[in-house]
Amino acid sequence: MKRLLIIATSAFFLCANAAQAGFFAEPQYQNKDVLTIVFGTDVTYVPFESTNSNGEIIGFDIDLGKAICAEIHARCTFVSQEFDGIIAGLNAKKYDAILSSLSITPERARHVDFTQAIWDAPNALVSLKTQPLKANNSALKGKKLAVQMGTVQESFAKKHFPSAKVKSYKTIEGMYNALRTGHADAAFMDQVTPSFVPPGDKRFQITDSVLSSADRETLGQGTAIAVRKNDHLLLRELNRGFDAIRANGTYQKIAQEYFTFNIYNHESPLSQHF
Repeated sequence: MKRLLIIATSAFFLCANAAQAGFFAEPQYQNKDVLTIVFGTDVTYVPFESTNSNGEIIGFDIDLGKAICAEIHARCTFVSQEFDGIIAGLNAKKYDAILSSLSITPERARHVDFTQAIWDAPNALVSLKTQPLKANNSALKGKKLAVQMGTVQESFAKKHFPSAKVKSYKTIEGMYNALRTGHADAAFMDQVTPSFVPPGDKRFQITDSVLSSADRETLGQGTAIAVRKNDHLLLRELNRGFDAIRANGTYQKIAQEYFTFNIYNHESPLSQHF
């Protein structure tokens, strides 16, 4: 199988020559059916990335990726990668891009290049219904707060809730287990996720929300696909494909299968409970 680097190099020279001849302004692939993209994704993040009973990787992000690939005539595959090592895996060339609910932040942008934002959502604090906690430093003083490793919620909690006892878990399920067993008093995560993967205990619910606009530097400018630094050709193709599915209605059709609200630009609390 031809690797992306070889394809990109060939495409660059083809496009450069054509551009000089005045055939088109933007680079294009001359043999589109050979473009191959491997996406790395953390499969523990329902409804965005998960696996079904057959072990296939599924979810909203995955459906978006497949639709983008169809538009740019690319052969795309998806491989599982734990979230806390997902950027390192990309830069180690284990895959060509990250499609895994990765928020756009200045710190991450030092290590990868991002496409335009593909969705955005607020953040949630989950705690006991009978002892509902608020997402502020005073309310969380001395409380055991579960977050997922490598997420913007982990960074936000450590920055804004210094009086809480922040504990990081590799997966969302690990956070839920901590709630169930009393090892955590609350959990802080993407607000969409609790609505799809309840902790199996009706004692808990979303008790407060934090909009991403509260701290864009930490919580990000939405989520996007990431590629290695200066992989301009792949970045341009992914953006081109995303523009196409937004324009032709494919994005909206996919989103409606998962959400009852506008996931593309959602800046209000969801008020969803388990």
